[in-house]
Amino acid sequence: MSGYGEFLTSAVSEASGLAAELAGAVEATVKKDPDQVLTEADLAVGTLLGRAIERAYPRDGLIDEELGVRPGDSGTTWLVDPIDGTANFAAGSPLYAVLVGVLRGGEPVAGAVALPAFGELYVAERGAGVRCNGKAVAPSPRAALSSSLVAYGIDVHDRDRVRTDLRALDSLSASCRGLRMANSAFDLVQVALGVYGGYVHRNCRIWDCVAPQILVEESGGCCTDVYGERLVHDDPASRVQDVYSVVAAAPGVHGELLERVR
Repeated sequence: MSGYGEFLTSAVSEASGLAAELAGAVEATVKKDPDQVLTEADLAVGTLLGRAIERAYPRDGLIDEELGVRPGDSGTTWLVDPIDGTANFAAGSPLYAVLVGVLRGGEPVAGAVALPAFGELYVAERGAGVRCNGKAVAPSPRAALSSSLVAYGIDVHDRDRVRTDLRALDSLSASCRGLRMANSAFDLVQVALGVYGGYVHRNCRIWDCVAPQILVEESGGCCTDVYGERLVHDDPASRVQDVYSVVAAAPGVHGELLERVR
């Protein structure tokens, strides 16, 4: 494993272990946005990862969902979501993740997604494929929407967006094999593995996107916004308030999925 792979494997494995240790032992608080939940685990895991990144890559920038932005001057930025799916985590659901992505020149070049409750760590590097716990992951198979499970994430407090989501779900319900909703990167891992044919979420932030994006793309899938355009990550420190729509899917599903959710 070259590039960032060894560091990601070591640092995110440690962070995943800490998240699993804290699961069920911390209380949740609700931030200003009712969809957003915070626990002590978010801060502890983010601090662990931030310190590891700063020691190994002191010139790189860092953006952490909870701890904010640390500028860098190397042209490389790390994106950390210490607990993705915090509401799941706080409720005792295993469907949460630890995300670390690496951007260079605005392009995802490496990323790791840990599923602590399942003991799984997925690491991807541009041009090197995806590995789960050190073993290569086969590329996502081509498929059709009609034979695919589709994951659709919804945040429930923006009523206009929810109405849009419900219209899309109505369209999808007659076109796919079934709908699933973990509302975390667990769903995107299933797309990368070929278990799900696709994933849709209209309310993501940059730290939600980078690690899963390279995971999906290095497994042979497609990852765009709802208009089929590539996700934009240039000048990442200026994008922390941007809302991303994400459609990730196997190659044979992506085009039809876009048509259904537009």
